[in-house]
Amino acid sequence: MKTDYHQRIRPVLRYLEANFDQPLNLEDVALQAHLSPYHFHRIFKAVVGETLGDFMRRLKMEKSASVLFYHKRSITEVALDFGFSSSQAFAKAFKQHFGLTASQVRECQDIEAFSQLMRNSKIGHTLRKNGNEQSDLLPYTHEKSMEWSKNMAIESFTPGGLAYVRVTGPYGQNYPPAVEKLYQWAGPAGFAECPCIFIYHDNPELTPAEKCRTDIALLVPEGTEVGKSIEYTHFDGGKYFTSRRTVTDQSQYGHFWNEHMGCVVEQGLETDQRPCFELYHHYDPVTHHADVSFCTAVV
Repeated sequence: MKTDYHQRIRPVLRYLEANFDQPLNLEDVALQAHLSPYHFHRIFKAVVGETLGDFMRRLKMEKSASVLFYHKRSITEVALDFGFSSSQAFAKAFKQHFGLTASQVRECQDIEAFSQLMRNSKIGHTLRKNGNEQSDLLPYTHEKSMEWSKNMAIESFTPGGLAYVRVTGPYGQNYPPAVEKLYQWAGPAGFAECPCIFIYHDNPELTPAEKCRTDIALLVPEGTEVGKSIEYTHFDGGKYFTSRRTVTDQSQYGHFWNEHMGCVVEQGLETDQRPCFELYHHYDPVTHHADVSFCTAVV
């Protein structure tokens, strides 16, 4: 029988994403894929496109940049939290990855300054060189003052379960096959009417486009059993700033995210590290028009 190594590696990726700041035992990691340590590295690289070490370093750097900007923690604290032996070792690794100092990121006063700094970073230049920059998706800039309107709200989401299909690649691309796979399971299982959300795990100004992660998901009851082709995880719920829009063209998603984040900045809302998502109230598969809420976690 043919071995599906993508399915074998999937739980490893989820484990690494949740524990990237912890010391890892290769045998324990390989065991999650039911592989020997001898074969694990080569199979991991073949499936993911990065070595295990490169994958872990990238996650650490991306997360640490967010923590430095959003939480303004000391460089020494961040270094120790992310498993570095000293602040000097962390600073060197950070500079090698971004071409910026950790202090430059920490000293950014607002999200526009952070965004601009990242566009001018080593990663930002690489994205532009490779044609992967997605500045229209999450530019975090706004041209005029954003006033609170009737389609904006602070909403509380109930914790529960998520049944999802992961898409790795440029945001907005290759979603239809994942949606089809999700609903092929959801229909017979009786969950087709559950709320549908698209969860975005990465900032495309920090993460190469081909590594950006989207979860095409349904909010389902806690503990729902899913098939082999579908993944399940817990949904934390909590407070989100939402702005509801009618999308009539694919190109509008970036514009509406821009407006949404502009309002977050203008209103001085404090965000946290839960990923942002789109909540689909209605979608017309013929016209591709959508009634959608753009959602950002707030405290």
